[in-house]
Amino acid sequence: MILILTDKNDAHANHVIKQIISERLPYYRFDLDVDSISKTHCTFVNSKFMISQNGRNCSFNDIKCVWSRRTFIELHLEETYDQSNDFKLWKNEWNKTLVGIYNSLKHLPWLNPWRQAYAAENKYLQIEIAQKLGFYVPEMITSNDINILKSFMLEHDSVVMKLMNQDFYRTEDGKFKGIYVNKLSIDDLKSFGDCQENPIVLQRYIDKLFEVRYTVVGKNHFACKIDSQSSKIANVDWRRYDIPNTPHIAIEPPLQIREKVDILMSELSIEYGALDFIVDRNQNWYFLEVNSMGQYLWTEDLAGLNITKAIINWFKIHLN
Repeated sequence: MILILTDKNDAHANHVIKQIISERLPYYRFDLDVDSISKTHCTFVNSKFMISQNGRNCSFNDIKCVWSRRTFIELHLEETYDQSNDFKLWKNEWNKTLVGIYNSLKHLPWLNPWRQAYAAENKYLQIEIAQKLGFYVPEMITSNDINILKSFMLEHDSVVMKLMNQDFYRTEDGKFKGIYVNKLSIDDLKSFGDCQENPIVLQRYIDKLFEVRYTVVGKNHFACKIDSQSSKIANVDWRRYDIPNTPHIAIEPPLQIREKVDILMSELSIEYGALDFIVDRNQNWYFLEVNSMGQYLWTEDLAGLNITKAIINWFKIHLN
């Protein structure tokens, strides 16, 4: 049986589970959103876990592999739950219990193992490994020292600011928006404090030919060319999504990039990853980052990449 760790609103899990059902593969969906967990029974006795959700029991003896889309109970910004001490205690105790569940399953194949997946999310570690492997990596600096930041900006013609942790924030009108990559000038730093500010990341802006969303499932590689320069909205960061004006095309990555990606994934001890690259006007591939739980459905839809099939095949291999 495939254990799927997700939440009730996960479009990727919904899509893959439809394929699992059509292939008649055994699975158990374990939703970790607050509403679903509130309707879940969990018991640990005689060194064994038992869970029941939506009236369906999970026998841990039947689990052969685990797909980790979500690992802990985390709140979305649009969720408005009680933030009392009772709620915090409930959430924290559940998350500690989940760690116990995962520890009991550590001997099984995971896509991806949860500890390795969280370690692999560290962008500084990613950059260290990428540079060691010989990837092009844009010059960057992280600091909250205004003088160091200004010196970096003076060294480069064009600089962008990016976040190491991508999240969504509530605006004054009550909506939610992400803070994506933005070009920055020294004047933009006028309000930056002396030392009380958090460190920010500045990166040399690469004049792009196009961008690439590169998804890996085991030894299967899927590269999607994102023609972000065709859009006035998405030309600095494709995540601003101007899909009608941003062609997505399946491409074959250069062999040396493919080989380095395989080594990078091995170094991070993960089998699934969504990588981002910039390709400059000299056809140099610049590594940006890898997301161990990254999204892929839109590239599958727009570029015809059969990533879901590769995930299903991974399940089949590990069910036997």
